[in-house]
Amino acid sequence: MVNTRYFCSKPKGKLDPWFITGFTDGEGSFSVRIRKKSNSALGFHVSIVYSIGAEVNPLNLKLLEKVREYFDGVGSISKSANMYYYEVSSIKSLINIRKHFENFPLQTTKYLNFKLWCQIFDIIAEKAHLTKPGFYKVLSLKILFPKGLSSDLLEIYSKNIVHIVKPVFEASNIKLNPNWIAGFVQADGTFGLNFTKQARMKLGYTCQPQFRITQHERDLIVLNRIIESIGCGTLVKPSGDRDRYNISVANISELVDIILPLFQNNPLYGAKGADFLDFSKGISIIRDKGHLTPEGLKKLKDLSYAMNTYRKF
Repeated sequence: MVNTRYFCSKPKGKLDPWFITGFTDGEGSFSVRIRKKSNSALGFHVSIVYSIGAEVNPLNLKLLEKVREYFDGVGSISKSANMYYYEVSSIKSLINIRKHFENFPLQTTKYLNFKLWCQIFDIIAEKAHLTKPGFYKVLSLKILFPKGLSSDLLEIYSKNIVHIVKPVFEASNIKLNPNWIAGFVQADGTFGLNFTKQARMKLGYTCQPQFRITQHERDLIVLNRIIESIGCGTLVKPSGDRDRYNISVANISELVDIILPLFQNNPLYGAKGADFLDFSKGISIIRDKGHLTPEGLKKLKDLSYAMNTYRKF
């Protein structure tokens, strides 16, 4: 029998530090905002922000509240369209955010953005961004971020931007912490019970369980590190998807012996945690050959159509 113990939250204490980093590697951002401000000497206001998002539902809101609790209650949670965002923008509050990611480093190419963000943090902390040289340095660093500079800023300050060589990402070869993996899966992982028609099956249907992690090709190296760290998984490039790769685990033995224990010991939260619970129930049914009976197949169908995007709150 598959052990379906499930922890959707820890009743005491904070989230694991490596979970925070893994979750941020998947769903977090370190951004720089440059907005017009008429009463500023330079005409612009510069700020930096740490943020992390989750789809709108009550379970994910509780997760972001636990993230805020981990950072001693600083920052705010807001809603935009179908997303909740936890944000911290005060330099004083961001000191502890920075310390966390220096002690528990990011493992994807997002680490490069963090290092650039820290340089702008130092400029703002010293109030150098209020001077022309400091402001130009901020612009020169901001242009290296994925979204770069706005066309308005480029038009006004293109001659003041200094060329800075963006650092090269060097991935660690150390085995990934399992709580980092849990945090990353919280952001970019999926547990599926794929209930499909199959004529060769006696009941006309089958259920194919799959655990999957999707990531942009720029972080292909971290997908390989996850496979090495957990000891299973196949790297797949979906057809028609030019810049995405998946880790896929569909072997029932690997799901039972590796994937389920991994997330029972290193818990997931929010709606993803609820999906894992239903996935575990489905794996238990399949392990016991229940999918070969009408009753078991119906249970799997009910689970399948209550998970992920089908989940009701």
